Amino acid sequence: MKKSYIALSLLSLVLLASCLKDKSNVEFNNLGYIAEISTASTNGTDQAPSGGLAYFTGAVIPTSVASGSDDNFFTVNIASPYPPTKDVPVTLAINDAARTAYNAASSDGYIYDALPTAAYSFPATTGTVRAGYRLDTFNLSFFHDKMDPTKDYMLPISITQAPGTTISGNMSTIYFHIIGNLLAVNLKQDYSEWLAPADTSGAPTATMPTVTTLMTPLSPTKVEAASLHTNGTAKLRYDLSFVRSGSSLGTFTVAFKSGDTTAMRKVGDTVLAGPSLLKADFANGVYQLGYQIGTAAGRKYIVDKFSK
Repeated sequence: MKKSYIALSLLSLVLLASCLKDKSNVEFNNLGYIAEISTASTNGTDQAPSGGLAYFTGAVIPTSVASGSDDNFFTVNIASPYPPTKDVPVTLAINDAARTAYNAASSDGYIYDALPTAAYSFPATTGTVRAGYRLDTFNLSFFHDKMDPTKDYMLPISITQAPGTTISGNMSTIYFHIIGNLLAVNLKQDYSEWLAPADTSGAPTATMPTVTTLMTPLSPTKVEAASLHTNGTAKLRYDLSFVRSGSSLGTFTVAFKSGDTTAMRKVGDTVLAGPSLLKADFANGVYQLGYQIGTAAGRKYIVDKFSK
């Protein structure tokens, strides 16, 4: 009995060793590497721009008229069960064909122009994902003062080479885009005031010379413009918001910028009512904004008119 037990044990060990040498159902070491442009979830940075059409909104650049560079970054990721064991050289390129294809398929009313070459800098189009790691970072800068703030622009960037990997079919392009603000334009501004707030049908009691004012974009659907009424350094600024539908605007609303009414009250002028949206005609480029204010000289009704 004792010999039989030992013989059985030896047989069990042989069978176990044989099983350990068998290949598993999934051979992870032989799986390919996928080169893709990261999403915020794969590169670990919440604010990072994201690649792929599924994450299109993750690559939007804010509308601005500021000078200087708007610096951005994005990352290339090597997707696989394990990090690559060898360095992976990566080459990127501007891919304007992706913009053309996007425009052809667009159903949201946005048609993007190619971003002017003077409006961006993409200094390094090659990089390396080092062995044992997954990510490499690429930098680029945008120059908003070289753009028309009313236009929609797109700068797609694609992975063109990543030897030893398969380039992703749907995550290899990042669609950097800027949604223009259609009111970010220079308009004529006229100022009128009446001492009798209830009656603006007659001639105003005071006016100012016509000036040119830039509707400064705060976002794709909001602009800022200042009233011509001031008291020392205190002034009232309008935030004019709207809804964009393709190349048209509607549903306008207006408010004073937070803190301006308090600053004006400290120097003796109190906003009694408004601002009110008296007219908003995008087709003809006419906007009239009004409010009532109490001053040392009495109550005034003020209208700022902006027009093409």
